[in-house]
Amino acid sequence: MRIDNEYQKDSLLLFNGAFTVNLISILGNHLRLLINYDSKTFQKVFKIFIELTQNVYYYSADKVDLGADIHGGAGWVSVQESADFFRITSGNGINSEDAPKLVQYCNEINSLNNEELRKLKRDTRSQAMVRDTGAHIGLIQTSIVSANKLTFSITEQNNRFEFILSAIIHKELQ
Repeated sequence: MRIDNEYQKDSLLLFNGAFTVNLISILGNHLRLLINYDSKTFQKVFKIFIELTQNVYYYSADKVDLGADIHGGAGWVSVQESADFFRITSGNGINSEDAPKLVQYCNEINSLNNEELRKLKRDTRSQAMVRDTGAHIGLIQTSIVSANKLTFSITEQNNRFEFILSAIIHKELQ
């Protein structure tokens, strides 16, 4: 999967490949060494990093068998730092039937304020037994933690769909 230069520039961490639980843990620990900023901001970056990498692991249409009964979703993640903010972005393949649902989820999330997002999260959790809500809860949580709108795109190339999701964390004044 190709990663646009936009997501490579000023990257503290950039990974492209198969995600596993162990790899997410290792990358998360490495991220702690790379971000020298206040703990509140770092915790936000870390939480969103975990959400986005878990989304790739669980929901990527591109599955990888790594042997020894270890499987993972393939995709990429980037953590970038600018003077004013951190941007965490992930990209992965999705099934064509999931594209409209993801667009609907992201647009719904972006239309709500923080209080409405928290209510949506509670309501979605209470329906967890009724329908699959995994990715939806993670998207809601990402928006709540970042306190910003989600930036997303779904593109089709050669009968293949790619989902790119970004969250921005503004740096707190030190």
